[in-house]
Amino acid sequence: MQTTEIRETWTALYARLSLDDGNVGESMSIQSQKAILTRKAEELGIYNYQFYVDDGYSGTNFNRPSFQQMIADIEAGKVTCVITKDLSRLGRNYLESGAYIEVFFPKHQVRYIAVNDGVDSANSGEMDITPFKNILNEFYSRDVSKKVKSGKYIRASQGKFMGTHAPFGYQKDPEDKNHLIADEETAPTVRYIFQLALQGMGNNKIGKILYEQKIPKPAYYKPEYFGKFLVKEDDAYNWKQETIIRILRNPLYKGYFWVQKYDKKHFKQETRGYIPMSERTIIPSDHDALVDEHTWDTVQEILDRHTKVKPCTSGYENKFRGILKCADCGSTLMVHTDGRNKEKPVIERTFYQCRIYRVRGTGFCSQHRINADDLEELVLADIQTHAKRVIKNREKFMRKVLGQMDTTAANNRENIQKKLEKLEKKLLESDRQFIKLYEDFTKQLVSEQQFRMLSTHFEQEKKETTEEIEKLKTTADNLKDSTCKAEQLANEMVECAEIKELTTAIVNRLIEKIEVSEPQTIDGEKVQNIRIFYKFVGEIN
Repeated sequence: MQTTEIRETWTALYARLSLDDGNVGESMSIQSQKAILTRKAEELGIYNYQFYVDDGYSGTNFNRPSFQQMIADIEAGKVTCVITKDLSRLGRNYLESGAYIEVFFPKHQVRYIAVNDGVDSANSGEMDITPFKNILNEFYSRDVSKKVKSGKYIRASQGKFMGTHAPFGYQKDPEDKNHLIADEETAPTVRYIFQLALQGMGNNKIGKILYEQKIPKPAYYKPEYFGKFLVKEDDAYNWKQETIIRILRNPLYKGYFWVQKYDKKHFKQETRGYIPMSERTIIPSDHDALVDEHTWDTVQEILDRHTKVKPCTSGYENKFRGILKCADCGSTLMVHTDGRNKEKPVIERTFYQCRIYRVRGTGFCSQHRINADDLEELVLADIQTHAKRVIKNREKFMRKVLGQMDTTAANNRENIQKKLEKLEKKLLESDRQFIKLYEDFTKQLVSEQQFRMLSTHFEQEKKETTEEIEKLKTTADNLKDSTCKAEQLANEMVECAEIKELTTAIVNRLIEKIEVSEPQTIDGEKVQNIRIFYKFVGEIN
């Protein structure tokens, strides 16, 4: 005699709460949903039920642990009925929700009930409105997504840190989780990396120095990485080049923020898209800067140059990497070391040549050759000369530099301010005259033709005055900016007053570019014009 297996079945009471629902109130809590579901089941005479609960999961994503377990139990024939508080608890994606309600549940002979929405698949008439309610639930999720995204963007735009974990070199302020303060344990490492980069060292060389000095990398400070990523002792000091470049490129360390590094184009998208650095918005913040702005900006210039100019492999330290330019064709001068006479010091065998000449020949440019030792001596002497001038008479040096920056005495702050006051009075008087004209027109003291003619005159005069005011304000801003730049160069020069040897770090901090002309013979003597352009101010004659 054949026996029939009797399988135990039950009703699934499904409850879900997402992080976005967390502030709605007690009516949305898991406890409240359980009470509603229990009451409904017992009203229907159902006492054999099990709870399936997903706490902290979005309704737009159906990859939830308890939901998937419920689906598996349905497929195994263990669940005969599913009850939720409302349709949105099942899910907020109307396509997938509809697929479960209208296809999956009927296929497995599962009754579906949404208590507050009055949906019960046992009553077919009640199901007609279900697809529309699912669409409304998805619109709700879309709206919540926009509001959350907008809120985060606004707070980030205000200079507030929105990350889960503080970046390397920082810790979250105990009194304000959206404010960063320097971490005294790791901040020195960040500063050290920037100092090494300022000396012209590439990412690979910086990594080797950090490894040799046993300086721990960021993962060392994350206990969860031990045994997983930090298996051997050396792993803690084995810096990757990507980690170093991320630190050097991050404006966070000069006191600024990227408003967004990633973006979701659609609220259903599970992963966020990467925003290229060139397209990110950078804003100032009030958190602690680990390096000054000039150091950070200089390091960015060095990194940009290094991507275009290969390092020297002869043993000579190329202090002018990417800085030397051909005065005629504008291309970079490349460093070369003569392989002969190796008994001589490497600097005496090293010289620079125009890249275009080297690659394409005399038909395109000439050598513009200059010996490395001669160039170093010349640049060092020029820096020492200007440094002595700053120390001897700072005001005179400032006047000279500002004069060369096209900020003449006629455009000093006092003159600009007087002109601005005069123009603003003129603008105010023009507005008064226009109001008087309008009053005369309303009283019919002037004709419509006269009113239109004079109105056009006032509008044109106002436009010209406004444009002149804007130009003067721009000039004032440029003057203020020029003065700050000249002051900054003077400060840098003072720090270099006692130098006896040129270093890569000094070149990178002070010099923007050096133009090298082709040598000429004048009166039997070789003459070569070298123009040095300093940071902030340009050439100083």
